[in-house]
Amino acid sequence: MRVGGGREAATPLPTNAPWKSVTRGPQGTRGVIRSEVGVKSWAARLPSVEGVRPARCPGCGAASRPVGAALVLHGHGVRERQVLGPVEWGEVPLALTVGVRRFLCTSCRATCTVGPREVLTRRLYSAPAVALALALFGLLLRPVAQVRAQVSPWRVVGPSSAGSWCALFAWVRAVRGGGVFAALPPCPEDWSARRVAARAAGALAARAPEAVGPSPPPLHVLTALGAVHAR
Repeated sequence: MRVGGGREAATPLPTNAPWKSVTRGPQGTRGVIRSEVGVKSWAARLPSVEGVRPARCPGCGAASRPVGAALVLHGHGVRERQVLGPVEWGEVPLALTVGVRRFLCTSCRATCTVGPREVLTRRLYSAPAVALALALFGLLLRPVAQVRAQVSPWRVVGPSSAGSWCALFAWVRAVRGGGVFAALPPCPEDWSARRVAARAAGALAARAPEAVGPSPPPLHVLTALGAVHAR
């Protein structure tokens, strides 16, 4: 049902009914459902509720628009979310703030969030940014400071942090533990951080769309492109 201004009114529920956030989704953890809308288009114009409504509730699997029945997955507001790093290969790292759509399931009382295709669950940096950092560090063997300068939008770094970047090693640990790009093949426990990063970067590059032109892009560019399609 729609109310004034085009907003959707959820089916009334008992006032003492507990609400919960979904605990599983396309990346296997609580977090954002990645739509097919790119972050540039999303930032320029927030997609409509109907445009990004999931086909099913990621919490209980109920169809969002069952045939001959009431709407199940309702628009439930917008919240702001940061997206950090270069949005596309070769671009300057940015700190964007976008509004992400929240949805409410009247079947299981769960809420879920839908955002641009580049966002990662529990990560402020975009998927291409994380992938590029892994490629620079693991494949090209760049120093940590250079990786940070190419991926982070923050230009001012304290003297004690000039040669380090906690975020990079957090991503490597997340790759090793399946906390980011969970579909990638696992790495042996005794592998170094650079070796883990190189393995992940190569696997992400394999997911890039087929290159068109006389010569394919460099592997680290393919890594950033493939990250958009990885889960």
